[in-house]
Amino acid sequence: MACLAVLLWKDGHRVTTYALERAEMPAEIPRAGCLQGCVYGADCVVLPTPAEAGGFLFAPLSAEKLRGEEFVSALWQGQRLCGGRLGDALCLAALRQGLSVEDLTRRADFAAGNAAVTAEGALGVMMDHSEKTLWRSRVLVCGWGRIAKLLTLRLLGLGARVGVAARRAEARVMAAAVGAESFPFDELESRIGGFDFIVNTVPARVLDDGALCAAAEDALLVELASAPGGFDRTLAENLGLHVIAAPGLPGKVAPLRAAELMREAIYASMQEGEES
Repeated sequence: MACLAVLLWKDGHRVTTYALERAEMPAEIPRAGCLQGCVYGADCVVLPTPAEAGGFLFAPLSAEKLRGEEFVSALWQGQRLCGGRLGDALCLAALRQGLSVEDLTRRADFAAGNAAVTAEGALGVMMDHSEKTLWRSRVLVCGWGRIAKLLTLRLLGLGARVGVAARRAEARVMAAAVGAESFPFDELESRIGGFDFIVNTVPARVLDDGALCAAAEDALLVELASAPGGFDRTLAENLGLHVIAAPGLPGKVAPLRAAELMREAIYASMQEGEES
């Protein structure tokens, strides 16, 4: 969000920030001392991706604790509200307030770019936390969404032997078509022991306890999905497995590129609003 503020400011927009007091930004960008001072007169108000965590606005660089509905109550009718993974209660409150709401993660352009950055970041996580190369390693990818597809292609390009576990037959056929081994989730327990890396992209429990118990002792488990995740992390750690929780990778490994993707999506959203 700090990177995004700088990008928008460099584009010539009047930018004011709130709940970013520990962020490094140019002194020319005002930091509002109160929420009302930040949003007053704004054409567009931008929340992070994800917008909320634990029932409060996601603001790790601030001491402020503010619930989404409280935040929305400070906005003005007709303002545009953008953010990622906006909760139902926040969206409902925003619509009742007369706001124009855009969840960036529901935009195909933003989601595709976000998936590309996540896939690249996942490769870095895997290489940083293992003594093995991806080349010639066996990597299991759970799921066949945008992130899983791009990650599978990158892994194959690096010489990894990739297995894809997916629910839909169509997804398994496509995974096999690009050169990966593919199988349904109910075969995981019998197959998982042969993989060096296990990467989950599904925000649902697809790796049951039996599958975790059958994983190789030296396997690296990488969780890319949001809560509840694809497996019981506590059980995995109790089994002695090496687990890396890595949701929200774009903002962690490539904050500038993540900010550029948000800026492009916001501009596209505003232009579409003007045209309609």
